[in-house]
Formats: sequence, C-alpha cells, structure tokens
Amino acid sequence: MTTTRPTARPAVSRRTVIAAGLTAAGSAALTPVRADAAPGQGSWAPRSIPPGYQQVDPRTADRVPLTLSLRDGVPLYPGDPAFTWEVADDTRTPAHDDGGYLLERITSLGTHTASHVSAPVHFIIGGKRLDQLDEDFTLMPLAVVDVRRRIATDGPDFLVGRDDLRDWERRHGRIPPRGCVLLLTGYASLFSEGTGPDSPYVTTPAPGFSGGAVDWLFDARSVLATGADTLGPDATADEALQATTRTLLHGGVTLENVGPGLARLRPHGDWIAVNGNRPAFSGFQTGFTGFTTARHR
Repeated sequence: MTTTRPTARPAVSRRTVIAAGLTAAGSAALTPVRADAAPGQGSWAPRSIPPGYQQVDPRTADRVPLTLSLRDGVPLYPGDPAFTWEVADDTRTPAHDDGGYLLERITSLGTHTASHVSAPVHFIIGGKRLDQLDEDFTLMPLAVVDVRRRIATDGPDFLVGRDDLRDWERRHGRIPPRGCVLLLTGYASLFSEGTGPDSPYVTTPAPGFSGGAVDWLFDARSVLATGADTLGPDATADEALQATTRTLLHGGVTLENVGPGLARLRPHGDWIAVNGNRPAFSGFQTGFTGFTTARHR
C-alpha cells in the first residue's frame, strides 16, 4: 500500500473544518450527488444478500457490542458542548412496587458525542436529516478495513485510498452494495481514558479515508456508510475532513466512535446494526425498525 502523509492539523473548530471540507470538495472537480438523493441509486436497486454474507443471519448470529456510550467526562471533539446530566426525579423505594420511578435529565449534550451517526445535513445545507433517511442504514453488510499493522509500521498519518481498497478486495472479497465500510485502528480502547477534548482518544493522531476513496465506494460499490473506531472516517491530519464531506455529499451517513468490539468482526461477511446510544440511564431515545417480507409491504 502507498502511504500518503497529510500535513499536521492545528487545533481548529468544527465549523472551520467543515467550511474547509466543503471548499476542498467544491474545488476537486467532483460532482456531488443531489442533497436529497439516496446513495446507491441506479447501480443497485434490488435488496438481496450480497455474496459472502449469507452465512450470517442477524437473528441467530453472535452479537458483538460496538457502542461507545455516553459517560461523565466523555471524550469530545474540540469545540463540542460537554455532556452533563442530573437526576430529575427518583421516587423509588426498596420495595420497588409502589409505582416509583427514576428519571434523568440531560442538561448539556452535543448531537455528535460518543457512538453516533452523522446525517447529510450535518455538513450539507439542504441535506437530509436523520428523520428523513430510510431504514436501509439500520442493518448493513459490513466491510472492516484493518489498518492496525500499517499504523504500527508507518505511523498514523496516512490516508486509505482507492488502490488500498482494491487491494483489500483482492484479499477479502468485493465490498458489498448498500454496505458500511469501517476503518479498524484499535483506538477505541482509548475512549475510557481521560476526559473531554484532552482525552488520548481525541489527541492521538489517526488515519482516515481519502476523498477519492469515498467517491469510489459510493460510485463503484454503492455503499451507504463509512466510519471508523475513531472520531470519524477522516484522518486527524486532514483539515478538509474529506471522508465525512464526501460521504455526506453522496447522501450517505458516517458511523463515528465505533467500539473496540469491531476487532472481533471479520473483514468480510458480517453485518452491523445501527441503533441508539446506551448511556447508564434508566431509559434513552432509540429508533425501532421492523422487518417483513416484500408481499406485506
């Protein structure tokens, strides 16, 4: 694999890097997908199980937790609001049978903290919000691009490009349509260390996808999502946030802060489900998805 080393990134705000990303995307002679378009349209219409993914039935397969949950002092993207909460009401008694309840109240929370997805509107004016996306991204065939050995050999400041992904396919199989492609760096283990924007999870440089690689994934492989077991699919040193920018311009979503369980999943042939974060509360907002046969639609 060819290692591309971007220049180091200074500490800048999310707004600044988003602006830089969109400027870079606009100057790259690349045609963005309509803001209201769905990824994979045209080249892949039928819903079917891609080759190599039939062996794993999500209903009976081993479940691997991949959520990095909200916690006190959770690592934060620089400039994002802190996560704070309090007990709003607790009327429980030791008997637990008098109708008492526990209710927590979040007093501060950014929408892009801990494990989460980013919808197109995160970067793109006119892009879809989460509630405007269809259900396809809630269960996707997964491709895991393991770059841990490359980090150990070359250091973390590189971009995974199109040639790297083609090389991955030669070794593991074709990246599935309507799938999710995640980088495995091994950095998720740092999530429990430190707090806020000074956490080692935030300050340790990480690799990411190049913008060209993301364009290829959407145009040639019709994927739905990119992501990583880091703050996102972008290299720390990439000021333009090419991977996120291009994913969202294509109408896809990014999966960010994926947990250390990613190392337990195979490069090719497994699946990933997207649901809500799981903080240590008595309840929390999640989405619900039903599955049925075509004749009942």
